[in-house]
Amino acid sequence: MYLQVPEVIALVLALAVLGVIIFFIARRTPPPPPELGTRFTPGEQEIIRQVGELKERLDKVIPPYGRVGYIPSSLEELKDLLGFKYVKLGDKEIGERMDIDMYEKLDVDFLQAERGGEYVYVIRRGGKKLVAVGSQYLDYLTIRFLSEFLDYV
Repeated sequence: MYLQVPEVIALVLALAVLGVIIFFIARRTPPPPPELGTRFTPGEQEIIRQVGELKERLDKVIPPYGRVGYIPSSLEELKDLLGFKYVKLGDKEIGERMDIDMYEKLDVDFLQAERGGEYVYVIRRGGKKLVAVGSQYLDYLTIRFLSEFLDYV
């Protein structure tokens, strides 16, 4: 039994097609290994990146006690927290008394002054007056924190 020429051509053609298919399947690159964890869309990745940047900016701007809603329970704790050398609230004084009578007598709601390398702060709110002296310059949010501290004392 011999194969006739058209059948031989069909068989060779079928084997050639099968060889081409096997060749392309063998050359196909394997899929990348699955990533561990959750996969995010590009839009979700951008949102996560922006939230991370916002968190970094907030960490630089808002002090730790502002982020957690921390309010010192006493004047001593406030003095230690902000590194003041002298603090006066009403009749209660803590620390070394300095010559700041001229600042205390001023009728102001807020005063921030530099005197001999020290910063003097006078904050009045709700009938209470806080006078503090320290070597550190306080930013806006810390001043706001001191003002709100007067509501809780």
